Amino acid sequence: KNRSYASMNPVELAAALFGVLYVILAVRSNAWCWIAGIASAVLYIVFDLQLKYFQDAILQTYYVVAGFYGWYLWTKVSPSTESGEINHLPIVSYSFYKLSPFLILGVILTPVLGYLFSKLGNAYSYIDAFTAVFSFIATYLTAKKIIENWIMWIVIDVVLIVQYFLKDASLYSGLSLFIPVMALYGYYEWTKNISRKDAKTQS
Repeated sequence: KNRSYASMNPVELAAALFGVLYVILAVRSNAWCWIAGIASAVLYIVFDLQLKYFQDAILQTYYVVAGFYGWYLWTKVSPSTESGEINHLPIVSYSFYKLSPFLILGVILTPVLGYLFSKLGNAYSYIDAFTAVFSFIATYLTAKKIIENWIMWIVIDVVLIVQYFLKDASLYSGLSLFIPVMALYGYYEWTKNISRKDAKTQS
């Protein structure tokens, strides 16, 4: 059945709003994005358990754990060995070579998880597996402040738009249109931060 804002469960709506807040704060490299992400995942778990979507609840549990991991990394400070200053986790860029292990892992795990989903009666098992696996990887890259996470999120969210459309979830499909735009902006903003850091290093 096609979903609308009016028919949306309040818990589900709150989870979606916290999810949007997570993206906005992540773009700004604000560590509070992880608290918003944790809140979103916990609310989705509550919603999924209400409807007995145990598979989705288990997947959302990963985001809770990843949220605490991201919060730890983004708020942890360590003294610089050169100047004695306190530096937060820097934004870094990975080459394709350094990203290849993550991509290979995603390619291997997607069909495995897709097969498991199909055994659970999932109609779009391999699409769901792709978005789940690469969302896990992209979340880890975000926690490590690897700028290429935004490129991965763009690809994932384009697939999610199609995924939600196939599931007749027009509300989610509409919300997903917002994420690739923010991901592009996030990539732009994080690139600027790297450029500023390089400029300071060279001066």
